[in-house]
Amino acid sequence: MVKGAGFLVLEWSTVIKEKLDELFTELVNTTELEDIGFHKVENGRLKPVYKTNMGELSIERWKSMHGNNPVYIENNPILQEVVNKKKTVVISNTKEDSRTTDDVNYFNVNSLMMIPIIKFGVVTGVICIVSIGKQHSFSSDEVRKCKALVQEYLIYLI
Repeated sequence: MVKGAGFLVLEWSTVIKEKLDELFTELVNTTELEDIGFHKVENGRLKPVYKTNMGELSIERWKSMHGNNPVYIENNPILQEVVNKKKTVVISNTKEDSRTTDDVNYFNVNSLMMIPIIKFGVVTGVICIVSIGKQHSFSSDEVRKCKALVQEYLIYLI
């Protein structure tokens, strides 16, 4: 019985990763950016869950960097906007945006789009689409498509 329960958990985890990979592929195709991650919001900070295994940061390095430098919402005006106001934040040039903190600079993010995952009126996660090492100007069409894709896959994210 326990063995069967373990199997179900493994299957569910596999399904979620497959669906996140599908979502991330769609987001990469939409933005041409390869560093995309899903974070849960827990205990007032971002908890890295899963990301594309391409781009500038591997999954292991990304998780390690988050472990060495936890990203707290109270210290980050960008995340405060995403989590408290439940709104998507888009910044094409983080180096010139006053909301940029050391957290963003630590990951060498030049441009970002953060889309909240909302469950019962509470932000429980964030999809981060970032450009590392070069600037990216997000078009309104990219933002619209990315938000729609995240909505389409929402059941796997909450």
